[in-house]
Amino acid sequence: MRQQFQTSFVDTTIPGISLQSLINHLLRHSLSDVLRSSDSAVMNEIPEKLYLAISETKVTPVIKELLTTVLSNARKGRIHIRADRFRDIIILEILDQSNYNGYALENSIRSIEPLARTIGGYISIKGNHQLETTVTLSFPNQETGLSYEC
Repeated sequence: MRQQFQTSFVDTTIPGISLQSLINHLLRHSLSDVLRSSDSAVMNEIPEKLYLAISETKVTPVIKELLTTVLSNARKGRIHIRADRFRDIIILEILDQSNYNGYALENSIRSIEPLARTIGGYISIKGNHQLETTVTLSFPNQETGLSYEC
């Protein structure tokens, strides 16, 4: 009996939704009040051609909650949002260059880790007790990981 094991990597050159567009939409619409109250400047530095293959309805709540958490803990911040892709993994970085309350940010971030796990994602925080803090969300950019043929 012959079995074939096949892995598939998603071609993100085929446009789905742009991650940059998704972030811009969240910042302009659902997060506009939080952004205004934090009085922070947000720079979306995500490449325009970084597309999501994962369902927008799955990833949007996670990204929205992550941005809400960072913005809620920011005051007059300078926040840079960057992303990159490594094979089938998207790495989203949110850099707050004027972190004023790292303990509160860390606790808030830890509380949304279970939400990130629902899409197979992981959250890390670096420099949470320093002026410059980076929050990273990594998640698979695919609907299904492996496909099997028998």
